[in-house]
Amino acid sequence: MHRGVRELIRWVEAHRDHPDVKLNPPASASDIGALEQMLGGPLPADLRLLLSRFNGGTLPAGELLPAGIEPGTIGHTVREYAEAVGGDFLDTELLLPFHRTPEDSLLAFDRSAGPVSDTWPIVDYFQDLQEHRLMYRTFDGWCRVCVSEWTSPDFGEEFTLDTYLRSGERHATIEPDVATAHATVAHALKRSGRPEDALASYLRAARCVPPLPWCDWEALKIAALLRDDGAAFEAADRLCSRAPKARWKQRETKPGRVAEVLAPIAFRMADGGPWLRLVHQLEGQAEGGDKAIVSAIVQALEAGEDPPSPRPPRKESVLPGGADIDAWWAEAKRAYADGELRDDDLLLDPALIRLGRVRPDRRAAAHSPRVLSACPRTRAPAR
Repeated sequence: MHRGVRELIRWVEAHRDHPDVKLNPPASASDIGALEQMLGGPLPADLRLLLSRFNGGTLPAGELLPAGIEPGTIGHTVREYAEAVGGDFLDTELLLPFHRTPEDSLLAFDRSAGPVSDTWPIVDYFQDLQEHRLMYRTFDGWCRVCVSEWTSPDFGEEFTLDTYLRSGERHATIEPDVATAHATVAHALKRSGRPEDALASYLRAARCVPPLPWCDWEALKIAALLRDDGAAFEAADRLCSRAPKARWKQRETKPGRVAEVLAPIAFRMADGGPWLRLVHQLEGQAEGGDKAIVSAIVQALEAGEDPPSPRPPRKESVLPGGADIDAWWAEAKRAYADGELRDDDLLLDPALIRLGRVRPDRRAAAHSPRVLSACPRTRAPAR
């Protein structure tokens, strides 16, 4: 029995009277046997052990599914999942759901990860989005993260930005090689007005295997605003790598948008060659109007000319300019803190780029008045 499984069983046994704990009687050998026969292989040993202590039930982290093949069990949920994704429930590499979260997603073993069941990682599956993401490196990791939550000083407290951040930090400490943990920390740090720390966490998430593809895009935007050229180049180097359309969709951006963020950096560099090579990589992946944008940027950079103005991310500027620059600046800081004004707006809306030129903050002024390097130190917006 792994450490985390032992700790989870110990905590649950000691808190059977907790309002969020409602356990079923132990699974019988026939329940587990019927499920394994349907799956065509054994359950992970730690899950089998857990089910032999209590065959599913309610936990503070959600619903642990019971062994069996009837409705509401692991076996029946496997069939439902197979139908939802157009697969065959007899496929031995199909996800093996074992837990339903309070957000109504499924935690499942990724059986395609290898032949040994006890090494299968845990993925989170959102049925509405048909989205899968690695959530825990191991079942033991999931158990350890659960116990760390249930034994933390803020267990049972109202959800706040601080509790969200601490939860992510606990996960990152237990499983430092899981991108989701670092992305949670990054998101909370950004919301807390700590952009430098958020940038570092987004980069950690992007370095994990597997990474979260959108983390490099988030890192690049923050690095561009903070004028952290080293971090920007690291994120851009991965983001500009050749990838199919499906991968670009996961990155939550397009080659043209990335090129528009890179263009001002490349233009102000004494040696813009490495940056220009990245933009060239984007040119080969862009299509249609997006390709025309990237090509125009390449031509301008090669000629040593100021690159074209970026396309506004919205049909109408979220914060139109006014005659009173001080009031405009104050409203921009408020809108950013409240989540109305986003990094994309600051980088790609020509009106807001102009605001940075006429009223740079202290950090930007130390480098150049051309760019608004603004992550207010109050609160930052959601992704």
